[in-house]
Amino acid sequence: METQKLITNALRYIRHNTHDPGMTIADVADHAGFSTDYFNRLFRKYTGYNVMEYLRFSRLSRAARLLRMTDRDVLDIALECGYESHESFTRAFGHQYGRSPSDYREYYRNLPFTYSQVTDNTAANRFLRQFPRFYRADSELVIEKLYERNALQNAFEAIVIYEYNGSRFFTEDDDSYIVLDEFGSEIHCTIICDDIDRTAEYYKLLQGFAVSIGYSLPGDPDEVMSEMAKRGIRTEKHIPYYAYTGDPVAVDWDYTMRPLTVEDVTHVKCFAAEYGSDWKVCESLEQRDVYHNAPYDHPLGIFDRAGKLVAITRTQCYEKFGFKVGEVEGTAYLKSVCTPDFPNQAARAAMNRLIGDGYIPYLIGGDGIDDVDPAALGFENIKNWY
Repeated sequence: METQKLITNALRYIRHNTHDPGMTIADVADHAGFSTDYFNRLFRKYTGYNVMEYLRFSRLSRAARLLRMTDRDVLDIALECGYESHESFTRAFGHQYGRSPSDYREYYRNLPFTYSQVTDNTAANRFLRQFPRFYRADSELVIEKLYERNALQNAFEAIVIYEYNGSRFFTEDDDSYIVLDEFGSEIHCTIICDDIDRTAEYYKLLQGFAVSIGYSLPGDPDEVMSEMAKRGIRTEKHIPYYAYTGDPVAVDWDYTMRPLTVEDVTHVKCFAAEYGSDWKVCESLEQRDVYHNAPYDHPLGIFDRAGKLVAITRTQCYEKFGFKVGEVEGTAYLKSVCTPDFPNQAARAAMNRLIGDGYIPYLIGGDGIDDVDPAALGFENIKNWY
C-alpha cells in the first residue's frame, strides 16, 4: 500500500510540473524517495509506463487540450508544456498524435473535445496489478451486452462513462463490471451488477483500492448499501437517477425557458451578481461556442416577463449507439423571485424540452442544487434506475 501511495505522489508531481523542461527521472525518483534505476522499474511495474514516457504523455496531452480549447500561439503552448523550442515540440507531438500541432488544431477545429481523447491506462494498470482476478473487458463488447440486457436502463450510463469519459471496464465473468475513470487527481468508479451481495463486495474492494493509491471514495459502505438499488451505483455520488419515458406534461408558471448562448453571457453575469456564482455557465458557453469544448453541456436560461434571467437549469445531452439521452442536473435560481415549487417546475420544463428534442430525460434526484422531488414532478412514467 505504501508503494502505491508513493507512485500516486510521483504521478501528481509529474502532472503538476509538466511545464519544467529540466525534469528528469532523478527528480521524480528523489521526490518519491527512491534511487533512479529502482524507481523507474517500479513505476513501470505499477503503471505500465516508464517515467519519461509518462512525462511525455502528460506534457503532450496537456498541449493537445490547449491546442483545441484555446487560440494561443503554438510556441507559447510548447513552452508551457515543458518544451524549449518549436522544433522539439513539433517532433514529439507528431510522434504521439500523427500530426503537427498546427495540423492537429486545424483538423479538430470544428469537432467537439471530450475527456476520452486524452485519457491513459495508468489507473487501469494499477487496478489490474492489485486485483489479478479481474481482466480488462473490451469496451465495445460490454456496451453491446448492456444494451442487450436492457437498452433503456443502460443507455445513459453506457454513453457517458464510455463515449465521453473514456472509462475502462473490468470483469471476472462478463456479467458484472467495475468501471474506472481517472480525472487528473480523482478516481471515479461505477459498479454495474444485478447481485446486491456482489455489489457490496465490489464497493468495499473499490474503497480499498482508492485508499491504497492515495485517494478516497465518499460514503460509509453500510449506509451506501442500504440505499442502493440492485443493479448498481455511481460511487462518487450515491444519489438516484430517474429516467422518464412518457409524454410532456403541463408546467404551471409564468416564465420562459430557452437554451443559453454566448450572447447571453451578460445576462448570466447579472444573475451571478445576485445569486453569488455563475455556476461556471459563462465558461461553458464561451468554451463550447468558441472552442467546441463540452458539446454535451446545454444550460437553459429561465427568464421572467421583464426579460430578467432568474434561474439556470443545467442539462447535458449525449448521442451515441442510436440513443439520445439528456441529463437534468439541477437548477440554480433567485429565491427572492421564485416560489418554493419553482425547482420542480423547472425540472418539468427542462424534461419537456429534452423530450421535444428527441432525448430520453434522466433526472438526478435527492441531492441536487435544488433538491428536486421526483414524486412531485407529476410524471407518471418516472423510473428509478439506480
